[in-house]
Amino acid sequence: MSVKKISILALALALGLSSSGFAAGPQQSQHDQQKAMEAYMKMMATNENHAHLGKFTGEWNMSSKSWMMPGQAPESSQTTAQGELILGGRFLKMNYKGTMFGQPFEGVQIIGYDNMKKKFITFWIDNSSTAFFLTEGTLDASSKTTTETGLWPDPMTGGNMKVKGITKMISPDEFSYEMYMVGPDGKEFKSLENRAVRKK
Repeated sequence: MSVKKISILALALALGLSSSGFAAGPQQSQHDQQKAMEAYMKMMATNENHAHLGKFTGEWNMSSKSWMMPGQAPESSQTTAQGELILGGRFLKMNYKGTMFGQPFEGVQIIGYDNMKKKFITFWIDNSSTAFFLTEGTLDASSKTTTETGLWPDPMTGGNMKVKGITKMISPDEFSYEMYMVGPDGKEFKSLENRAVRKK
């Protein structure tokens, strides 16, 4: 292990021990130090969930359909996406570019698997808003489908709205994403449908 990595772990360990109520200095037992180190190593380790994120790396062509309200005709658009693993394979970063409702569109998505929460967490920002969007959920490995839920800012009410996102890896070269929101009648409706095909 490099000196840089040891220093980072030592700092994390010191902060962790302090916040956990362990006493610093000579009073701190060797057992407590070992226990804290093991906890931090477990938290930072990558596993099969992080490997799943690697399936989304590369360049993608994406066809999208968007619905502002239930019952309306969808708006179709084309987008490109570029995916890469960052921070030692712990997170997937996706950069999106294209059009949305006739306007230039750019978005950035960070997806990770939190070993403590045992959940996938998605962070999203784009040029159509100044808000931060978060969802979290789990992966059904048998169907290769991730289902996430969250509360997104609602500019119409100034509050939050419930959202659900479903990502399915159809094949190594294709995946889909569907987003559902709650309409004015309190019922869930599909607001977005993406189909991504890997660039050859």
